[in-house]
Amino acid sequence: MRFAVGVVFFLITLVTQVSQAGELSIDKVKITSEPAHTRIFIPVPEGTGYVAKDIDAPPRLVLNLFPVRINFTCKEIRVEDRFIQKICLLKDSENVVKAAVDLNTSEYIFDISSQSQPSAVIIQIRPPGKDIIPALLGLESIETEENPPSFGPWQKIPKKKVGNYRIVIDPGHGGKDPGAIGPSGTREKDITLAIARKVAELLNQNSEFQVYLTREGDEFIPLDRRTEIANLLGGDLFVSIHTNATWSSRAKGIETFYNSRYPYGEGAKEVAMRENAVFGSGDLPSTVKNIIWDLIQNQYRQESKELARIVQEKIVRASNTSNRGVKSAPFYVLRGANMPAILVEVGFISNPWEERKLKNAKFQELIARGIYQGIVTYINSLDKKKTENP
Repeated sequence: MRFAVGVVFFLITLVTQVSQAGELSIDKVKITSEPAHTRIFIPVPEGTGYVAKDIDAPPRLVLNLFPVRINFTCKEIRVEDRFIQKICLLKDSENVVKAAVDLNTSEYIFDISSQSQPSAVIIQIRPPGKDIIPALLGLESIETEENPPSFGPWQKIPKKKVGNYRIVIDPGHGGKDPGAIGPSGTREKDITLAIARKVAELLNQNSEFQVYLTREGDEFIPLDRRTEIANLLGGDLFVSIHTNATWSSRAKGIETFYNSRYPYGEGAKEVAMRENAVFGSGDLPSTVKNIIWDLIQNQYRQESKELARIVQEKIVRASNTSNRGVKSAPFYVLRGANMPAILVEVGFISNPWEERKLKNAKFQELIARGIYQGIVTYINSLDKKKTENP
């Protein structure tokens, strides 16, 4: 886990079509060494997805490419330039090929993108320097000789100082997506932003935390882009804030979710369906979905569950609100997060009484303080574990 062994950064690229596994030819892999960067061009069959992670000791970048095949067990490409020692391509499973890039330095930034015509995955490794934020906002892109990438840019953040935790707070909805609307016209997107700002203000009082909001104002950010931003920021925790809604005006209380493939808990399916409604681009092909769940989601399941339990307990206590418990469901906004990630439903905006409370600044502060206390308690528990098991 990142807290114990350093930054482990997973990246996902999702494709709209999945065909039978095609074959990758090592002879067509191209490496370009420049003073400022090294670029790896890996031709892949159309419809290939990838998952990538970086390892600190020894410094190594590992990509799993799928569904794709090779006609050999393992082959090595020697590079020996400023950034890269060698690249090893090996058969990980029947339809998964692993590309392991052994590095000459631990101080680097990597960019990963995919392109079509010709279909390829492109890795660029360069020294740290440029600010990452413009890339997160889409103000810069990775240029390739063949075509602009169809996904990306994916970038690794320069390593953070020991003891600092990056907390990413996600105010639900925004822009053209108002979220749920209460009986008197209160919009979910306004409540979530107000609470998120208060959480950030509390966290920023602690020098151990680096705090980021996925949106600072009333703008629309796609659900899958939110965890992408958290990953790019090298986040240690992701907390998405929402208000609940249902057909009954009597429903009340707070509930906290972590991600799972199937819904567990009363009303979990309905909440996930409502929060996922804005996604709009359909579900993932089943082959890709299963690989992604196996490789990523299980990594942080228990941590997310524990974070959800602690945050739920603290919010209920701080706000003196009905406890609807901890549940799990498949949420697009949590899918792909390379960190413990939870979604908090801070009350029912569809309930006139709770709507009035949610509009109240003092109540918002109570909710924010509960979330803050939950985050601090969870991180303190991690620090304690590290002390007990150095």
